[in-house]
Amino acid sequence: MNRTKAIIDFTNYTAAQLGPIAQTIHEKMTENAATFASPPIPMTELRTLVIDYDEKLVARTSRASAAVIALREARRAIEEALRVLGQYVIGVAKGDPTIVERSGFPFYRTAHAPDYSPPVAPANLRLRHGDVTGAILARYKVKRQKSANEVQTCTGDPNVEVDWIKRGMFRGGRVNLSDLPPGEVVWVRVRTVGLKAVMGAWSDPAQIRVR
Repeated sequence: MNRTKAIIDFTNYTAAQLGPIAQTIHEKMTENAATFASPPIPMTELRTLVIDYDEKLVARTSRASAAVIALREARRAIEEALRVLGQYVIGVAKGDPTIVERSGFPFYRTAHAPDYSPPVAPANLRLRHGDVTGAILARYKVKRQKSANEVQTCTGDPNVEVDWIKRGMFRGGRVNLSDLPPGEVVWVRVRTVGLKAVMGAWSDPAQIRVR
């Protein structure tokens, strides 16, 4: 599933946005001190940084060079403190959105990690006769409708691996098979191709007498 992480880079936030964000983080982490029991930046220190930043933000309206430089330094200090605190929150939360939200940090969600495990076997394999001689239609249920699936047929003993013949790779949950020997019993089985070409388990085989 998706994981939630605190944002720790505040360089893209405006000067006016940064103070309220830091204040919210201070309030929420103080309120939820039981969850964030050992922050690397004490909340009293963060509060001091917020007050200092807000004062220098107001002072910058004078446009004096000293005031601009002072705000730049105050911003650097508060961004660094939030970066350290954000990393701490990420470690405590371990992707849990509820915990991240308790911190007051803005957050983002990461995509779930790719699943390279073998896909589950297709289910409910059913066969019926096709519209022409020597053809059958196979239907089956796969976990992902856009998956690629290998289909094999067997006219011998389905318990003997070498008797199975690959018929091809097909998308979705159905395939038309043709050029089968009329009057013969044909077995069919299907498996799904996973990420990095990892092959899944075979479905239970199904049989039909070809017309």
